Amino acid sequence: MFSIQDYTEAVSVSLEKHAEDVIAELKQIFQLPFLPEVEKIAFRFFKEPMAFELSIMYYALDADGKERYYEEMGDKYAGGSEEVAEEIPYLQLPDHATDSFEAFRELQEDAVEKADEQVMIAWFSECYKRAGGEAFSLEVSVGFHDDVKAYFIKRGEWAEDRR
Repeated sequence: MFSIQDYTEAVSVSLEKHAEDVIAELKQIFQLPFLPEVEKIAFRFFKEPMAFELSIMYYALDADGKERYYEEMGDKYAGGSEEVAEEIPYLQLPDHATDSFEAFRELQEDAVEKADEQVMIAWFSECYKRAGGEAFSLEVSVGFHDDVKAYFIKRGEWAEDRR
């Protein structure tokens, strides 16, 4: 039998196994010379719920939320979008537990989605801090692909965000 608390703890443990890799990627991103027009970096999660995998991309955006591409300025600057991490397993189930977990997820779909949001955003925010993100000069948001809200890490608040 599954519970939201058990699920949340399992996701936290799985994600923490990949924290050092994400921190190393973030440290590299923080050193990039972004285009002068870039004012914000939007990190977006792409979740594959059937495989329990998470991928993370970043998008370099201007003040209007439009993606700015480095090709505009040659090789001197970073921009556009890049993969931060791919196929991070966020839940590992033994084969015999898959069917019962699917039944649990179907009954608790909203609670599982909310747990994913809370745990994944908190984990990434902690990775951001551990990578030295407080010193990063650009505004940073993190959220799920195709969601209209995102968490703005430096402000510590959720807001509508179309990117």
